[in-house]
Amino acid sequence: MNEESEVDDANIIWIGGPAAAGKTTVSRLFAQKYGFVYYSVDSHAFAHEKRAAAAGIHVLGTGPGNFDRRPMILEDVRALAAETMVVVEGAFVTPAMAGVGENAVWLMPSEQEQLARLEQRNPGGDHEGRIWGWELVRSQLEGTAARVIQVDGQSVEETIRAVEQEFGTILASHR
Repeated sequence: MNEESEVDDANIIWIGGPAAAGKTTVSRLFAQKYGFVYYSVDSHAFAHEKRAAAAGIHVLGTGPGNFDRRPMILEDVRALAAETMVVVEGAFVTPAMAGVGENAVWLMPSEQEQLARLEQRNPGGDHEGRIWGWELVRSQLEGTAARVIQVDGQSVEETIRAVEQEFGTILASHR
């Protein structure tokens, strides 16, 4: 087993989903509750973009880019905590990038719920661009055995409990 897969398999809990699914709030509270390290892929987006540009796989200033962030995330996680679980979340965490194994869960609102949450966040805003992320994640989840939590109508507390249930085996092994 190489170092990258050890970090991936043993130390990371991936929480993905489209914009307004509750990933950031749930991930922060979940990590805090269990003493895990919290890592937001979205907050590292510009740093990843700069690293990708320096590596010649992205043109700086052209947006977030469509390059593979996984190696950068794993490198960041290795630098954070070698023996501590890290909860990695963000809109850039897709099933194709993170996988759909036992250490990944997807928070999925319906398209209508996502639009309602986006409108609540930014009344009157243009939310259609955010729906692209919903369609991308949904399409990558189709036909897989991924762990998906439908978040429509759920409170933050209910979603955290659902995440705890999905990661019960992992939580039991890290107490």
